[in-house]
Formats: sequence, C-alpha cells, structure tokens
Amino acid sequence: MSLTKRTLKDEELTAASDDSSSLNSSKPGDEWLRVHGERNPYYVHDLSWTPEEEKQIVRIFDFKILSWIGVMFFFMQLDRGNMANALTDNLMEDLNMSLNTVTLGSTIFTCFFCLFEIPSNMVIRRVGPQRWIPLLMCLWGFSTAAQFFLKDRVTFLICRALVGMFEAGYIPGIAVYLTSYYKRGEMATRLAIFWSTLAVANSVSGVLAYGILHMRGVAGQAGWQWLFLFEGLVTVLVGLLSFFILPEGPTSTKGGFRLNGYLTDRQEQIAITRLIRDDPTKADTSKRVVSKKELFKAFTSPRIWPNILIGFLGLLPFAPLTVLSPLIVKNLNLGVPSLVSNLLVIPGYVISLSIMTFVSWSSDKHNERAFHGALASTYYALCILALAALPEDANKFSLYFALIFAMGGQTCWHPLNAAWIAGNTAPAGKRSIALALYIISVNACDMVSVNLFRDEDAPRFITAFWILFGALLVTIVLFIFQRYHLMWINKRRDEKTKNWTEQDWKNYNETTKDEGDDHLSFRFSY
Repeated sequence: MSLTKRTLKDEELTAASDDSSSLNSSKPGDEWLRVHGERNPYYVHDLSWTPEEEKQIVRIFDFKILSWIGVMFFFMQLDRGNMANALTDNLMEDLNMSLNTVTLGSTIFTCFFCLFEIPSNMVIRRVGPQRWIPLLMCLWGFSTAAQFFLKDRVTFLICRALVGMFEAGYIPGIAVYLTSYYKRGEMATRLAIFWSTLAVANSVSGVLAYGILHMRGVAGQAGWQWLFLFEGLVTVLVGLLSFFILPEGPTSTKGGFRLNGYLTDRQEQIAITRLIRDDPTKADTSKRVVSKKELFKAFTSPRIWPNILIGFLGLLPFAPLTVLSPLIVKNLNLGVPSLVSNLLVIPGYVISLSIMTFVSWSSDKHNERAFHGALASTYYALCILALAALPEDANKFSLYFALIFAMGGQTCWHPLNAAWIAGNTAPAGKRSIALALYIISVNACDMVSVNLFRDEDAPRFITAFWILFGALLVTIVLFIFQRYHLMWINKRRDEKTKNWTEQDWKNYNETTKDEGDDHLSFRFSY
C-alpha cells in the first residue's frame, strides 16, 4: 500500500485534529507524537485530508458500527426494563412476593452488575470487544429467557443475579470500543445516540408488554412468563448475529457479514491518524489484560472521582422512575386498565430522548461539559422537587404530568459525563477501568435509590423524592467544581511548560515516567 505524503502546514494539522487534542504537530513535542504514533502501522505523521473525507469516515462509523451497537443496547434495555412491565401483570401475586422482595431483587441485580464490571473490562482488550460483547449478550439473553420458569422468591433472586452478572461488561465495554473509532469531541453525541436507544426501548417495551402480557393463560402460563421468554430469546439471536457484524477496529472491518470491509486503504490511514493526533495513547494496539498499574492509577486518580460522584448522585432517581413508574401510574387510578399503565409512561421516555440528545449535541458542538451538565441537572432537580412538594391531595393528573417530566430528565447528561471521562482519561487500560468505575457508580446508586421507595411510603413516596432532590443539588455543585478543578490543572501545566524549548520537551519525554493524562502535554476538557 502506498500513499503520497506531504508535510502539513500548522493550520492544516490543527484543522485536521480536534481543538481539544492533547498534542499536534504544530506544538512542542511533535517528535514525541511521531514516535508514539508510528507504533501503529497505519499512522502517517504527515498525512493530510479534507474535512469532507473525515466526515465521510465518521458517517461510515455511525451507520455501520454505531447503528448496530444501538440495536444491541435496545435489546439489553428490553431485558433490563421488562421487570417493570411484568409487575403490572401480577408477578408479585403469582410468586407470592412483596414489593420489598422486588427491590431486593433489584439490589442483587445491581450487586452482581457492579462486581463483574471491572473484571470484564480488564479482559476485554485481550479477548477483543468484537467477541466478548456478543458472548455476554447471548448469556444474559439466556438468563432473561430462564425467568419463564420462575416459581418462587428464590428462583426470582437467582435469575436477577445471573442477568446482572452477564450484563455487567456491556456498557463500559461499548464505551471503550467506541473510543477506537471516534475522537474525544465526537464522543458525547455518539454516546447520546447510543443511550437514546434506552428511551426508545423503554417506549417500545411498553407497547410490546401491552401485547405480550395479554397472552396470560396461553399454555397455562402467565403473561409475564411469555414476556421474559420472547425478549430473552430474541436477545440471544441478536448476540449471535453480532459475532459476524462487529469488527475488531477501523482497520479490521473485512470478513463476516461485513464482506469487503467498510473503509479503503486511505480511509483506514486517515481513521487511525486522526485518532492518534487527538490522543497519542490510542497508537497502542497491543492485546493485553489491563495492568495492575493502570488499575491502581484509575482507582486513585483525583481527576476521575468527581465525575464518578456525579454519576452516583445525579442518577439516583433513574432506577425508581424506570422500574416503578408504571406501578405509580397504576396507583394514581387514572381510570384506565392496569396494563395501559405501561403505555402511559412512554411520553416520559420521549422527552428524555429529546433532552439528552440536545444536551449531548450542544456539548460536543461547543466543546463544553460542565455548564451543560449543571443546567440539565437543574431541570431534573426542579421536576423531582415538584413530585416531592405537591400536596397529598394534589390532582392525580398533576402528579402524572410531574412524573412524566421528571422521567424526561433522568439521563439528560449521562452521555456527556461518560464522554467527559473517556476524553480526559488515558491510556486505554486506565480509560477502560475509569469507565467501568463510572458505570459501577451509576448502577450502585440503584441499590440506594430503589430501597428509598418502601411499601410504607406508597403511593406518593414523598420522603424518597425529597432525598433525590437533595442529591441533585449536590450534583450541580460537583459539575461546577469539576470544571474549575480541571481548569486549574491545565493552568498549572501551562505555567510549567510555557518557556520550554523543543530540547526541553525531548529531555522530558526521554526521562519521564508520566504517561497518558499524567503527561504534561495532556490538556483536560471541561
């Protein structure tokens, strides 16, 4: 393979790389970038391309890679969310369980989900996401389908544990996988598209559940049993197809159902070179288990933990609003059949999709994270405040609309925060653990939040909503804190290196043990 090469002018290189790039060829350390980049055989240091060529490559990734990942996540969310639908079909009565047992099942699901997040992300680079993620999908699909055979409280809790264990590695694994295709300034929008399938799945699940739950009595089985069986088996089918659809990376798209591949030779070089200019640590193509050093650095980095706390506190309302919203609507006695409660929550997911997509798109467009997250959290907090503050005798339709708009805020900044972590954490091993920690945080909060909603506080759960409102106020403060925290770190690095010559950079690069986001050339986005 041969391509004509020419040296880029400074302004061409800057235009070809993202503004938030930690290094580019017009800055001191250019030789370090070249040496790092050429560890990847597809990197061409003086390669140039047009903006339209780059847009075409990104569009290919969007339609060929991201779209299928969305399909996979759609079925994952069906399997995670069908418990809420099953509750409206007398699952608790059929299994002789209370609401407290259901919340215990949710807690066990989350415990196993959290326990297996980091082990999964430690091996994904070695096994390859194109193999590991479809395998996990098949396993959780079988576990979901197995809920057809639930008989009592014990089998219910065992199945919740299995589903949680196998679903654990999917979301952080996908987030790491996407960083091998997209630059830092492109990730929030892509993660928003990815998570938008959550809102679509929750909306569609209500429609599917409405139809499938009417099968109660077919073959002597309950409607919720058919719901688990059908959705679980379809998930297995999608998992099997994924083995042949997901490529290993931008330069390995040939084979399987991908036939002759997605990119030309030149496009492969552009795809890799643009990524490495944005983040030189992406030049590393080694397949290895995440090292203990990377694990330790991810756990101890003070730059990561504010974002993790944002995830924990800011998403506390997510699980109860998702799991209990059909039940809350049912208890409002709006004068509709109980199964219709699954349909009445759909507007909340539509609002959620709209707000999340806009916030993420605007964040990428303006290359700004903190204020977008703080403003979105403010909207969320006000909606939760309405649910907490409306009087006991409030009109039931007022309560319904307050619930719907609160559901609209439940993932409004989630993709933004995940992209913020991914873009500010390097190298790849440390990034994978950081993202796993983040996903653990947003699921660990489920163990707290769902247990705030107790039988004795039903049907309004006012105490729980006041606690959630307080957590969102702290989230707003954390967004602002993290912005000025990262600005301060960047300023310190600027001051330290502002008078460095090319020789100073060379000496530093030859002697330092700093790597990834610890390297003095790295600048954090905020």
